Amino acid sequence: MAITGSGAISFSQINDELAETSTNTLDILSAAQQFTGLLDDNTISMNEFYGLTFQAGSGTYGTRNSHAFRFVIEQDGTKKGFADGQLVDAAENDDTGLNETAGDAVSGQSDFVDDYEDDDLTNGDTVFATSTGTTLTNLRPGGDFASGTHFMLDTTANDIFQIDSNADVSNVVSRVPSNPSHSMTANDADEITIKITSDTIVTRDLLLYRDGTFIDNVLPTSSGSIGNTGVDTNFTYTGLSIGTSYTIGVRQANTHNSSSLVTADYSTTAASTDWSSVPGNFNMHIPDATDGFADSLISGALTATLSGTGGTTQVTCQQPTGNADLFVALSTSGDPGAGATFNSSNPTISHSSGTLHMRFKLIEPNNSSPFSAEDLTITFTNTGGTSTATNNTLQINAKIEER
Repeated sequence: MAITGSGAISFSQINDELAETSTNTLDILSAAQQFTGLLDDNTISMNEFYGLTFQAGSGTYGTRNSHAFRFVIEQDGTKKGFADGQLVDAAENDDTGLNETAGDAVSGQSDFVDDYEDDDLTNGDTVFATSTGTTLTNLRPGGDFASGTHFMLDTTANDIFQIDSNADVSNVVSRVPSNPSHSMTANDADEITIKITSDTIVTRDLLLYRDGTFIDNVLPTSSGSIGNTGVDTNFTYTGLSIGTSYTIGVRQANTHNSSSLVTADYSTTAASTDWSSVPGNFNMHIPDATDGFADSLISGALTATLSGTGGTTQVTCQQPTGNADLFVALSTSGDPGAGATFNSSNPTISHSSGTLHMRFKLIEPNNSSPFSAEDLTITFTNTGGTSTATNNTLQINAKIEER
């Protein structure tokens, strides 16, 4: 539990936080070495312990390490930090995105940090001008920088960070892009769309891979600002194969370095089977049948289209009243013709996809009875592929009248 944040602080509270016996003799300098957040100014005040939690670092209290900093200098010599929005340039130690009109360029200077971790940078560290003493770095608002928000690159720690007027460090972010995450948001027979979620504070590009091969690089939706966390960017892989699994990979990159390649397996959809261009309803009427003689009527050439990867097609004809018959002849190579064999009301044919050709024949046997007009449903069914496709929208209005 943290030391009290206000009021009096007792030595026993500090001992308790250090997991020591409350009545142990306490050396304030030794105690200071066990906490981060105490200012290295050769003086330790009790109020510096307010709200602190025991968390020892590897750095040595009272010993400062030299860090190399990169910042922006204008053509007239004015110094400033990188702006929020220029953090990719800061991470890359590059002036590509800076203000060319003002002649902005990247410059450098070494100063000293009482680093909580040796040669690293931690929120709460303070940057000094010298290895001892209390003089703060000039690279800060109120020093050589104007008031406002300023970021720098620390090439010793390989971090970017914000510095305030007290030379205190905050918003420390590695200049190496962090690992992204991604998920599939849509797919069909030949495309996969993924959503990439990542912190893009220092990200220049998102690099896209498929089965280990680099495919493309895209810009994240937004990047370069300290608030660019959890940024979503969408990308669609196209030209894929039906019903196939792919290992999709994404990494973040800038010109300094890149993240790890993060992969996951996603699949395109299996081919769906479906009917289209089914004939519209039509009539088959025999208006002048002769009693005691067989009569018939054959339709014109008709077609329907099957998409997908089916196997076998069956066309089923609802039968008319009485003993009349409605037959259908099928072909996948062209019009069956009026001379086709019509002997089934529900024939089957091998048919994986494409055009199905057909003709219908209404037959009145010589001993049949006439019947009034009635709608007969024609059902198209394809099975044996990846799915079953059925269509029953076609209706033939059949009627037989005797003279």
